[in-house]
Amino acid sequence: MAKRIEVEENEGFRLKQKIGFWGGVAIVTSAMIGSGIFVSPGGVINAVHGSVGLSMVIWVVCGMVVALSALCYCELGAALKESGGDYANFELAYGKVVAYMYIMTLIFMDVGSGIGLQVFAAYLISGFIGTGCKAPEVFIKVVSCLLLLSLTILNSRSVRSVVKIEIVFTVGKFLAMFLIGIGGIIRLVNGDPVGNENLQNAFTDKTMAGITPGDIALAFYQGMFSYGGWSVLNTIAEEITDVKKNLPRASLFSLFIVTIMYLIVNIGYFSVLSAEEMMTSPAVAVSFADKVLGPMAWIIPFTVCVSTLGNQNGACLLRGRLPFVAARRGHLPKIFSMIHVKYFTPVPSLILNAIFGVIYILCGDVQFLINAMGFVQWTVYGLSAASLLILRYKKPDMPRPYRVPIVIPILTCILCTLFVILPMIEKPNVFYFVAIGFYVMSWISYYVFMVKKQTLPGMKTVTLLLQKLLLVAETDYYERDV
Repeated sequence: MAKRIEVEENEGFRLKQKIGFWGGVAIVTSAMIGSGIFVSPGGVINAVHGSVGLSMVIWVVCGMVVALSALCYCELGAALKESGGDYANFELAYGKVVAYMYIMTLIFMDVGSGIGLQVFAAYLISGFIGTGCKAPEVFIKVVSCLLLLSLTILNSRSVRSVVKIEIVFTVGKFLAMFLIGIGGIIRLVNGDPVGNENLQNAFTDKTMAGITPGDIALAFYQGMFSYGGWSVLNTIAEEITDVKKNLPRASLFSLFIVTIMYLIVNIGYFSVLSAEEMMTSPAVAVSFADKVLGPMAWIIPFTVCVSTLGNQNGACLLRGRLPFVAARRGHLPKIFSMIHVKYFTPVPSLILNAIFGVIYILCGDVQFLINAMGFVQWTVYGLSAASLLILRYKKPDMPRPYRVPIVIPILTCILCTLFVILPMIEKPNVFYFVAIGFYVMSWISYYVFMVKKQTLPGMKTVTLLLQKLLLVAETDYYERDV
């Protein structure tokens, strides 16, 4: 008989609440601020044909749209208080099929680690070999894989340590953005001709000509890549102290300061770089550093590494909760619903995400999957806002410590629908069908494994073996009555 695990009677064996307000702010800001703000500005201005003024408007409106969605997520998170992001509210609002399709898409289509860690490796190496030299592709992939494995081990050992590290990295990434913002503004005040020209021609007829609604929607895809991660606290709601207060406060406070910082950074870019330079630069931050810092340009690659590493550290914490929640509901093998008997972390789920992260790193170019992810994200945001409306109708008596005006989820649904449909009509691309293909495959697997109850041979033996090897056990969990 296995050794009995002693736990507090009133707590049970489950994930522990160790994340407070400032820990939540650190996690949200780290999840939002990664490689995006140092790369995406070029994608935004490219989508709007070099219009500096419209590019800045896109960044502001992105923050406003995210704020609307965040308000919806705060109501859902404070009411349900269950880890797994949209999984819980999708199951309540739409049923198990949609919830299953959602969680499978996020687990197996999340290319974030494959992208972010390669950006980290490339910037890290450029700090040693110079910003004008390109690092060997094999070396970048090896460093990325080693870093992913290191982050997985760290997240398997301690949630508290991860949160402390997030706070340190959060300070570092804000210093990086201040360096870009203040450096560019000083150049602008001193009369930099490029900055003055960008401001004077921000909204001219020439720069605004030929821009279509589809172009604007694609610009939002690029901008939202940098804002991605604002809803992460809903993924770990069970581990937040006083979730009814800390979840909405930490989410909205983080979103406010990140939006302000993004505007400052973009002002810094446009104070030094022309629209053409930003449109053609593969790494806008490096181009900025070469112009402003000269021989000290290596500072920017280093600070970008700090930002990206903090982002991926927080993302590793969050990704491990998705398979955990799905398995706890019976949608994945039971082993993924278990946590370590000493560290109280979902080790099997973290390992699963690490495996797929390594696959995406080795796959090389994942740009088309990034676009597919943007398409999926807008779909999810719209469905989440709609689920809030459905739950208010289906479960009017459900306690809601935080409640948003009804117009907010309605407006969010309308905006998300436009951002999904417009690019498909005006600029159809294969990556939209890739995303749809993932949904179809998820539905097929649900039918095979959940409806027909098919199981893989030897699963019980494998589960027992992995349970002993990883020192994990099932948590105390009482399924919500749906």
